[in-house]
Amino acid sequence: MANSTLEYASTIFMRMVSDDNGSDFFVGSVLASTWVFLRGLVTWDNFWKLSALTLILVNLKVFPFIYHLRILNAVRFVLRSQRPKRDVTPEQLFQPLITSSKACLMEIDVLGHKSNSTYFADTDVARAHLITTMFGNGIAKIRGSTTMNGLSGKPSSQFTVALGAVSCTFKKELSPYETYDMWTRILSWDDKWVYIVTHFVTRGSKIGPQHCSLYPHQDRQRRPKDGKPKVASPIKGTTATNGPTQSPIRASTLSKIVFKNGRITIRPQEMLEASNLLPKSGRDATAGGKQTSALREAIEAERLRGLQQASLLANQIGLENEFRGDVALGRHYDGFGIEGVVATLAQLGKLSPYQLI
Repeated sequence: MANSTLEYASTIFMRMVSDDNGSDFFVGSVLASTWVFLRGLVTWDNFWKLSALTLILVNLKVFPFIYHLRILNAVRFVLRSQRPKRDVTPEQLFQPLITSSKACLMEIDVLGHKSNSTYFADTDVARAHLITTMFGNGIAKIRGSTTMNGLSGKPSSQFTVALGAVSCTFKKELSPYETYDMWTRILSWDDKWVYIVTHFVTRGSKIGPQHCSLYPHQDRQRRPKDGKPKVASPIKGTTATNGPTQSPIRASTLSKIVFKNGRITIRPQEMLEASNLLPKSGRDATAGGKQTSALREAIEAERLRGLQQASLLANQIGLENEFRGDVALGRHYDGFGIEGVVATLAQLGKLSPYQLI
């Protein structure tokens, strides 16, 4: 019945688009051929295959092993062949590195916006980009250089970067498929930890850096058609001309990391010096002593200022002392698995009094 209907529609379609005129007949033949092709292509079997392929493509970000591939894309900057053409300097120590992403459908929660838990996976990727870019030279020195397969030149080297803690402050939601930038930079450091902050900024806010110091060629690539560069807003909540403004920052994460060589902790000061991110002091200082001294003082002042914010995360190490294991309210099942799904739906539909706990 369906096939006969499609054949009848095809015949009517050809009569409508063709007449005695040769050109019209040619156009009609092309359109009719297209119709026949689409009729054979759009079947229920192909429809489900196309739907599954579309679902994968629009949610590729959250599929298995894609997260690992995103991390690998960041780690590759440890390799000498993948590093920027110019080294990062002490003047760039607190400058942010921007990475972009998008909130795909499978990252959306029941409230219709990007799920809170997914911010941490994005932070992992952005943080990996910053660490490998900023500390590439230091990592190479400690590991004894790197090769294309990532193996260390020193068999005894067991260098790694460990995440100690991460917290997130949410300000406003991100909508489905909304594109956003992650501005990640070094906030501060102490005797053990390096503190890194990541800001989630909406792409539609038209906020951008006035200059890309590590990749100058990106200034030309990202310049608008009118020739005027984007203006980096101080994000203070007000402007001199327009009064109150809406901050483009949707969330901010704070992480603390530690550098390890086996079980030995590498102090941040040592790692920064190995990466040439601190001005040289003492006998190694160059002739421009006053400028070097001023830069060293400015870096220390910024470190102490950032440490005030970082202390909020640093002091959470005592949270484990708040564990209470003597008396509990009980135990709930998280609803995972076939049994959990069936039991949850049955309870919501009042089909079963059975409580899976």
